[in-house]
Amino acid sequence: MTRTSWLLACAAVLLGALATSANAAGIEVGTDAGPITGKFQRNTAVRAFLGIPFAAPPVGDFRWKPPQPVAAWQAPRAATTYGAQCMQPGRSKTSVYFEYAGEQPSGEDCLYLNVWAPSDVKDGKLPVMVWIYGGGFQQGSAANPVFDGAALSARGVVVVSVNYRVGIFGFMAHPELTAESPQRASGNYGLLDLVAGLNWVKRNAASFGGDPDNVTIFGQSAGAAAVSYLYTSPLARGLFARGIAESFGVANKTMQSLADGEKAGSALAEKVAAPTLAKLREVPAARLLETKLGMSPIVDGYALPANPYAVFAEGKEAPVPLLTGWNSDEGTTFPHAKTLSAYQDWVRRKYPDIAEQLLQLYPARTDDEAKSANKAMVRDSLFAWGPWSVARLHAKNGFPTYLYHFSHPQPLKAGVTYDEIDTAEGLGTFHSSEYPYIFGTLDPLSRDWTGADRAISESLQSYWVGYAYAGSPNAPGLANWPRSDAKAETTMLLGDKVGVGPVPQLDRIRLFDSLASPFNGF
Repeated sequence: MTRTSWLLACAAVLLGALATSANAAGIEVGTDAGPITGKFQRNTAVRAFLGIPFAAPPVGDFRWKPPQPVAAWQAPRAATTYGAQCMQPGRSKTSVYFEYAGEQPSGEDCLYLNVWAPSDVKDGKLPVMVWIYGGGFQQGSAANPVFDGAALSARGVVVVSVNYRVGIFGFMAHPELTAESPQRASGNYGLLDLVAGLNWVKRNAASFGGDPDNVTIFGQSAGAAAVSYLYTSPLARGLFARGIAESFGVANKTMQSLADGEKAGSALAEKVAAPTLAKLREVPAARLLETKLGMSPIVDGYALPANPYAVFAEGKEAPVPLLTGWNSDEGTTFPHAKTLSAYQDWVRRKYPDIAEQLLQLYPARTDDEAKSANKAMVRDSLFAWGPWSVARLHAKNGFPTYLYHFSHPQPLKAGVTYDEIDTAEGLGTFHSSEYPYIFGTLDPLSRDWTGADRAISESLQSYWVGYAYAGSPNAPGLANWPRSDAKAETTMLLGDKVGVGPVPQLDRIRLFDSLASPFNGF
């Protein structure tokens, strides 16, 4: 036998062994709707099952309805490519976030989820981590490259990411929709999609080696808001064992009502000249997007029976652990005043009762200082107050709570200009900075990554996975992360330095806590 023949024979034996291993590991898996076939990632250590339908396509008469049961299938269905993202506006290619998502196909037929599971499943009782993307409830996709769950899954967890409807398609209320609903509720279809996804996990997690009774929901930005809302929704009770809310909690102590949502839906119908619900369902999706109307969750009396903040304040949220926090420069990628006078006018218009106090706490004498002060105010009123207030209330109610503050900036390439700011140097640890570290997906992004970045990624993944296992982020080899108390004056500092420290800007956050609407819009 020649050396070449010998190598080919060895390769054949190896491939045969891998094929046997694939079958043994369950590369074909049965779900309650039918069998699916996935693919390997990370040198066969992880099995990926992408684009699994968990509900019927929400099109035609199913537009603006709760997710309906998916049609079953008999032959194995390939689950090797992502489903389309839900209908949404396009992204700017000069945004710092464009690389996070890239170009993706969109469509109303979008209710798909993805599963990553370790190939070497021993006892079938692995923790399950269900990811909920952000995007202001207007954008987002479970198919973003930075949401690839393989690295987390390789640490011994089953990772699931779920598409949910956004914007007009996910959150439009309307009088006729309310009338046709058995619950006399409308809107919040995106939240109902998430509940349907969690029910799918409950029914199917064991097929992938996961424990349906050990589910951690985790999300960022609007995804973190969704986590907080699911804590308060009776429809989600019992579907998860703990949650992680990154860079959001709740936006305000008040929230739009069903009546408010119905008015917005009626205004949309008038704008597209659709006098009835039947006509609205016939309007092309692209035409609805052209209205540029944004719609978000409301208190509908069904998915959200009450204002989420009030539920936490009354101690009626899900009695399970919560881990939450925010980044040090959350406000840098959001709208802000460009001049000193515009900044001062904005503060006095948005916060008339405490405007002078705010101008003292966020002082500015020049246009550049005004820009920085405005960004800091957005950070503290929206992205710091929300997690801090929810953490404080949850701890006060006696439930395990862990608070963090992340402060490591991504090593963006110097001199690059983005939509939100002049150059990369001014972004700092911006909104959404943390989750590539948590997913272990640094490489899809064109940054000047260093060993320090990879070490931080390892640490964050260890904390998050440890929390998924036991409801506490503490694990051997990691700095101790104590529980928060009802005052929530200290936090876990995560970044170049790791350890317990005071909550940054707490005097400012407490001032916003005195308001019914801590975040009063841009």
